[in-house]
Amino acid sequence: MVYELLDKRIQKLLKEKGWDKPTEPQIFGIPKILEGKNTLIIAKTGSGKTEAAFLPVLSKILNMKEKGIKALYIAPLRALNRDLLGRLEWWCENLDLKIEVRHGDTSQHKRRKQALSPPDILITTPETLQAILVGKVMREHLKKVKYVIVDEIHELATDKRGFQLSIGLERLVEIAGEFLRIGISATVGSPVEVGKFLAGNRDFEIVNVAETKDMDLSILCPEPSEEDYEKADELEIGPETMARIRKIRELVDEHRSVLTFVNTRDMAEILSSRFNLMDTDIDVHHSSLSKEMRVETEKRFKNQELKSLICTSSMELGIDVGAVDLVIQYMSPRQVSRLVQRIGRSGHSVKRRSKGAIIVSDEDDILESMVIVRRALNGELEETNVQKNPLDVLAHQIAGLAMEYYSMDINKAHEIIKRAYPYRDLKIEKLKEVIEIMRYIGLLWTDEEKFGKKRSTLKYYFENLSMIPDTKQYVIIDIGSRKRIGVLDEEFIETRAEIGGVFIVKGKAWEILDIKEREVLVSEAENIGAIPGWEGELIPVPFEIAQEVGKLRCYISQNKNLDNYIADRNSIEKIRKYIKNQEKIGVPTDKKLIIETYENFVILHACFGSIVNETLGTILSSILSSKLGTSIAMRADPYRICFQFPIRGDGEVLKDILINLKPEQVKPILELTLKRSSLFQWKLAQVAKRFGALTKDAESFHIKKVLYTFEDSPIYEETLRELFNEKLDTKKTENILEKISSGDYEIDLVYSKDPSPFAYPILTKMGASGIITPKRPLKEILKLLKKRLENKRVKLFCVHCGEWYATMTIKNLEEYPRCRLCQARFLAIITKKDKETIKALKKRLKKQKITEEEEELVINAKRSADLMLAYGKKAALVLAARGVGPQTASRILA
Repeated sequence: MVYELLDKRIQKLLKEKGWDKPTEPQIFGIPKILEGKNTLIIAKTGSGKTEAAFLPVLSKILNMKEKGIKALYIAPLRALNRDLLGRLEWWCENLDLKIEVRHGDTSQHKRRKQALSPPDILITTPETLQAILVGKVMREHLKKVKYVIVDEIHELATDKRGFQLSIGLERLVEIAGEFLRIGISATVGSPVEVGKFLAGNRDFEIVNVAETKDMDLSILCPEPSEEDYEKADELEIGPETMARIRKIRELVDEHRSVLTFVNTRDMAEILSSRFNLMDTDIDVHHSSLSKEMRVETEKRFKNQELKSLICTSSMELGIDVGAVDLVIQYMSPRQVSRLVQRIGRSGHSVKRRSKGAIIVSDEDDILESMVIVRRALNGELEETNVQKNPLDVLAHQIAGLAMEYYSMDINKAHEIIKRAYPYRDLKIEKLKEVIEIMRYIGLLWTDEEKFGKKRSTLKYYFENLSMIPDTKQYVIIDIGSRKRIGVLDEEFIETRAEIGGVFIVKGKAWEILDIKEREVLVSEAENIGAIPGWEGELIPVPFEIAQEVGKLRCYISQNKNLDNYIADRNSIEKIRKYIKNQEKIGVPTDKKLIIETYENFVILHACFGSIVNETLGTILSSILSSKLGTSIAMRADPYRICFQFPIRGDGEVLKDILINLKPEQVKPILELTLKRSSLFQWKLAQVAKRFGALTKDAESFHIKKVLYTFEDSPIYEETLRELFNEKLDTKKTENILEKISSGDYEIDLVYSKDPSPFAYPILTKMGASGIITPKRPLKEILKLLKKRLENKRVKLFCVHCGEWYATMTIKNLEEYPRCRLCQARFLAIITKKDKETIKALKKRLKKQKITEEEEELVINAKRSADLMLAYGKKAALVLAARGVGPQTASRILA
């Protein structure tokens, strides 16, 4: 038995714990680690994989008597560090070994103690490792490191924190010599890729005991009951949503401990707020809540004071919340790996089966969930994509090397960095380019083939330890208790927050009393229809899943056998009806594209997934705009791309562009289009900050200057690389265009008097007028539309005095608003280009010369002011609708 391979002192403790039978990860993992092999252990949560990595390391270091840190345990979340310490301390205390945690929250006193008397094992984060690598005293202690365990390595393998860690580990090799590397991972699609990320250019072994076939999964689509219709009005939600909430409540009641996963923080808050009104023992957990609140919630759930937690991806990682007997996924998990990791939180012990239920909403949701469940049960996970050569991370690691050594040889730096898997193909010329721009910024000195630190290097290095995008955050303070509730992002404050406004956090509505430099003072409010404090970015649906959804549509249309797929009766009936109704114009599948024209909209039905459709949509809208000489609005989802034409949609034009578009045109068109976008400018600012070219608190007006200064530099290159890797997929888009060109895809062109069922979801998002979903009553749609518009914020500007402007929510406006300074009612509603419009209006009032473009802005603003004068608040409501300008608004109001 493998336990007998461990030190006898550990064997004794195993008997004390009553562990007489090793788990699978332990059976296969312990011998490999004891043999001195770099090892990646892949297993589900609760399978004993932590001990499989930790116990053999303990066994080895028990006989190492010298002072210093002998093992590092690196975990991506500080919450994991808290958990781990509790679990692993027991072993160390009983073996007379010292184990401690060090991360961003560790006190100065504790750090000094660690410097004077280092622990045998240090639990830390990737960021804190970066900090101690350059510390004079801690570097001495790191010389004794013989083992490094990286927990949740699947999370780190695909992001910048991991790329930073990969070079950090190679820098550690320079201090300590070679050490044994052990990775602990959840189920992944590309184990070998994750193994290479762990070991670099060294040999490694994989222990893969993650079994996905034994999951108990169901897909549920609850139908609204009479009671749901009544309760829905009370909670200000639709009856379908009420039915889903009721089903969650029933499942929670039938089980002891339930985690309910949602895909965004705002959805977590919306669900939680509705459950709070129903007086349930359900709470919310996500990364933007304060640490105190998260810890308290985890504790209450673990102690079974709460029956259920509504949570986001932060709970996918191994935070210990005790036994969970059911995981609910609210709406499609959108990716197989997400589902497997989330469902893996249930049956949190070796012998128990993981059990999960997906509560689905619309037809896309059902089809997508059916595909994801089939793939999960067959172990078909998404491939792990380890990106190559992120240059901003490289710049930070160059600064680290400069801090460690008085004078660093460029060739030596290149040798160290290339050992890290993400940088295996890094050319020395590219390294020199990055060093050169750091010299230009003032972060390094260079002398032929050497470089070194300057006074500014230290500040830059420590300010950029974190690779997580730096966004200003405001602390939410409950004015009654002075308690810290959570945080709000700068974007929310700038775009949606106002004094008197109401938002949801922690499942409760809060009214904003005051907004200070870094604080938002609030008091509890009654408004349950409030907006959440976050705009969550949806998890992208991969190409492969969208393609299989297209294939499944085809199977259903042809009445083929669906034995490979799981769903409840209501889900199957719903999608059969959905597809039957679509058959009138044709069903888009994995091999068939349909271009549907409805009024001034053209919908390209394409099962290519979120990122490919976003890429293709960006290219096509750019070409359409150029061809037609006017802006073409575009919106994409995993199954369709919608284009809004100014007057009448033209599917023929779109088809012609699509057929004639060459793969080699993809990157040049995207680069040209992206350069002009606000997304590119925002990304450029983030990258420039990580390079040290912009200070962390630099305001947005610096960005355009940076854009010009650093064109064709590594900063500019990295911005494009990030967008091409994270937001777009040029490779698959090029491949699709090749297939379209060779006739592998059938392309049908249709014109619809009424939009097809498959077109409804995206037309609704585009704000198309006259769109009435068949199953939802018109009265309910109008009510929801009015409510959405009333909650919109508009900018008012007094065209009479030119001195007063304000941003207000429409529902808070007086019937006939007035200027607070001159009392005039001649107020313009400014919905876009606000700064430029206000500047143009002020110039006109001062009788200064204005450009043609400014003249157009002034005319539009004055037209909206005329409407406000005549119709007051009603005009604001109409002008707030998407795509409605003053001319259209005057026709509607007349």
